Amino acid sequence: MTSYVTDPKLIKQFLNRPSMDDQEGIAFAYATDPEMLAKLIPAPLKLVAPIIVGYVVHMGKPSFGAPYLEQTLYALVSYKDQMVGAYPFELLLHGPGAEAGMVAGREGAGIPKKLADKIELNRLGNTAFATVQRHGQELLNVKWSAGEINEPSFLEQFAQMMPLNQAVENTSFFFDYDVEQDEDGANHFANVQLVATQMTSVTSDLEPGHLEIKLNSTEDDPLGELKVIKPLGAGWYHFDTSVMHRTLKLEDVDADEIAPYLITGRYDQGILNPKATRYQI
Repeated sequence: MTSYVTDPKLIKQFLNRPSMDDQEGIAFAYATDPEMLAKLIPAPLKLVAPIIVGYVVHMGKPSFGAPYLEQTLYALVSYKDQMVGAYPFELLLHGPGAEAGMVAGREGAGIPKKLADKIELNRLGNTAFATVQRHGQELLNVKWSAGEINEPSFLEQFAQMMPLNQAVENTSFFFDYDVEQDEDGANHFANVQLVATQMTSVTSDLEPGHLEIKLNSTEDDPLGELKVIKPLGAGWYHFDTSVMHRTLKLEDVDADEIAPYLITGRYDQGILNPKATRYQI
């Protein structure tokens, strides 16, 4: 029987080398407005290319809970022109292990994660479909069709992102922070650091194909802000393993300057405006 006091011998297992093995789903990329995208990237990060990359995937064997579905959209950025990686704007989760995945990511590494109402991912033969819903609205609709990708010149770059049957290290950038309360009751961000998480993944399958994608927005989830100018392609893929093995603390950043970038991916607007309330059954 568990207790509210945990056996100290078990504490060393707390988020120890968190892994998300047996991933399967749709990865995709599209071109977007470079000026708009650059405005959404906080310093000291710099935009590498006007491209949004994303996925809708089934996390089959996470090490920190039950399986779940996850969706994300991210930009490719650089740090001091030396380190290149992903800067995710949002990650939405759904399913039995979604709450554990959200807590592990948001509290463990500052990852912008929230819970979706529903994520669906279905494959039938040479086509696959995925939808994401939140607050009663469909935010994302993706279709993959096996075959030639939308932009053939992008195929080599797409394949380089997930080479088959070899361990590849990927970097993602996040902002870790504390929330502190003043004597007058006001809360604010404090001790903000830019961090880089490093994951090692092994891709066992990648089937390129044609991408169809639609994005929509709500006040809490403005996915449509990352507008689609040109679909580049998609792929049905499978990760055998994906292990987060290290988090690098890169530098301290000014809490007031970074605060505008921290809210929307992690919280709903009700945290800013008490009248932004939803009544749902």
